[in-house]
Amino acid sequence: MIMIKLDDKAKKLIEENFKLVNSVVNFMTLKYHGIVDRDDLIEFGIEGLIDASVKYDHSKNENFKQYAVSRIKGSILDEIRKLDYLTRNAREASNKLEKIYTHLEQKLGRIPEDFEAAEELGINLNEFNELMYKIRGSSFISNMDFTGAPKIGNENLETIESSDPAAYENLIVNEKEKILKKYIDNLDDIEKNVLMMYYYDELTLKNIGKILNLTESRICQIHSKAILKLRTQLKSNE
Repeated sequence: MIMIKLDDKAKKLIEENFKLVNSVVNFMTLKYHGIVDRDDLIEFGIEGLIDASVKYDHSKNENFKQYAVSRIKGSILDEIRKLDYLTRNAREASNKLEKIYTHLEQKLGRIPEDFEAAEELGINLNEFNELMYKIRGSSFISNMDFTGAPKIGNENLETIESSDPAAYENLIVNEKEKILKKYIDNLDDIEKNVLMMYYYDELTLKNIGKILNLTESRICQIHSKAILKLRTQLKSNE
């Protein structure tokens, strides 16, 4: 966390707009769930809000909320880039797996079983599970996975984000729930449980493991596989 001396105006801006951090983080977790802990995103976002409150020019007519949202998002993205969560090899493996799942789903007319995906890859189930853990950093649903851009009327996300952060937050949350509920019934029971606890109950992978009596690494594998299946279904139904 950055350390900086704040004047009264900056402190007031932070207090009055602290909810903006949650609004932006709710959107960012949609993309970076499984890569970065929510607590980390919150911390990065707070740094962005502090930066915005210090650098905001009160003499200008610029809307502070718009300015702060931009700074918060920028701060989060900057920190994620520094952390470099996903290696090049893991990205390549994730892309390869997604193509295999898409191919097998088109061939079989259903979501492939683990052994079928492993067989297509030419590896055994243990190696398959290790691969799922390896790609955990790529296990997220991004806006690019949606069928079309989420909209309210004729407004797009950027318009809503800048004009009404609260409406923007609600839109993102509702869109996420709509998509997950549409496809989640096609997943195995264990995958359903992990996703429901992770996305809806906002439990950590470690806590989910304790509840299901499984290791955190095993929960990571299940989560990675479930998200790959969801992304494959989303793309096949565009």
